[in-house]
Amino acid sequence: MPETIDLVIPNIVEFNLKRELLDFDPGVEHDLVEHGTGFTDQCVFWSAEDRVLVLPAGYSPEWLADVHAGLGGSVPPVVSPAPRTGRLVHDLLGDDRALAALHAATDGARVVRFLSFGASPELYSLAALLRSRGLEVRLDVADPQHYWSCEYLESKLSCVDLASHLPGFRVPRGISVASWDQLKGAVTAIVGSGGRAVVKSMYGVGGYGSAIARSDADGSIRRFWQTLRREPFFGTFPLTVQDYVEHAADCPAVDVLVGEGEEPRMEFSMLGVDGLRYQSLAIGPGVVDPGLEERLSALGTAVHGFAESLGYRGWLTIDCLLGLDGQLYVTEINARRSGAMHTITLAERWADESLVVYTHDALPLRLTGVASYTAHVRPVFEELWARGVRAYPSTVRTLSGHRPSLGIVVCAKSAADGERIAGQAHRAVNAALAGAAAAVTQPAAVSHW
Repeated sequence: MPETIDLVIPNIVEFNLKRELLDFDPGVEHDLVEHGTGFTDQCVFWSAEDRVLVLPAGYSPEWLADVHAGLGGSVPPVVSPAPRTGRLVHDLLGDDRALAALHAATDGARVVRFLSFGASPELYSLAALLRSRGLEVRLDVADPQHYWSCEYLESKLSCVDLASHLPGFRVPRGISVASWDQLKGAVTAIVGSGGRAVVKSMYGVGGYGSAIARSDADGSIRRFWQTLRREPFFGTFPLTVQDYVEHAADCPAVDVLVGEGEEPRMEFSMLGVDGLRYQSLAIGPGVVDPGLEERLSALGTAVHGFAESLGYRGWLTIDCLLGLDGQLYVTEINARRSGAMHTITLAERWADESLVVYTHDALPLRLTGVASYTAHVRPVFEELWARGVRAYPSTVRTLSGHRPSLGIVVCAKSAADGERIAGQAHRAVNAALAGAAAAVTQPAAVSHW
């Protein structure tokens, strides 16, 4: 057993559900558990060091073995607690069998480094438990006394504050409201003059927590109010009402690692978005224009200094949009690991080849029956691997559920090549699901890879 190991903990669900002021109904909570659990597969790419994976039950052992074989390594020890609540660390702490497995997997190590999605009370409890067994635990988040900084920066309202603290930190023009009457007035003031308004709650995830109000010509304003009344993320004030900024199709972002006394590490990417929802991402040489990268670097450095002064530690992401007016606007800060993390570590793995990494987290699948990784997905990627293509299914537990989808990550010469390969793999999987498996395995059908 090595002296130091990484403990990979994709605690996405409990991070997203830790909102004491919000009352989630069972349907919304189920959606958030399913949504968050689906993306936990990506954590297998987070570390190439000696490690133990804490994974929710239901992962595919065949997929896990295939991915690690493709990355040139062996499958590390996996600990999966019984899924009582869907909150990964909460379930782990309540499962004696899983804790015993974790103890066995870390036996002989002296130092355990956490690689988590983000800070949560349960994460600190797990750290305390491991320390009680004599292990040195190195958190990848703020210490408990500075946990408030994680919650503050994760709040969408922190962006409004930072616009007054940091020169060059720009947000869309907006109004903060504290009641339904104020909200109606602010939306009417913006939409009534022919514009569009974006309403944001303090927190949001997976498309929840943001809504666009348009003119009432097509009845959309009525649907907008119905959305706000229905979604629990809008169930508490304050809310912000911002002008909708016309912007370029893709949106820039910067992931920043905040550490004690360290120079900020920054990774720049471009996000593909559909309305208010992130869909795809590309990272690597040439993805971000040099001039834009310089502006993102200045922004990231400023936010790094501010976050560090609050006691914040770990990764955070600054999502932006590039307005048609040429200005760079911050839309939100995510005080956690982002959906770029697996692309960042893959780019590191093959840094000497200067590859671009492209990912799409949720390509929709057309199911005519039960989807199977081994029957429908693996054959497509085996063809790619045989051709030397570095493409991997990154989320396969989402093959089932009420919105079946597949995540794909590709290392390629350019973002366009990565998008093309992911698109072709997506179409091939859908063809296999439709019963056209023969077309997938014919050389002529894949000659365009």
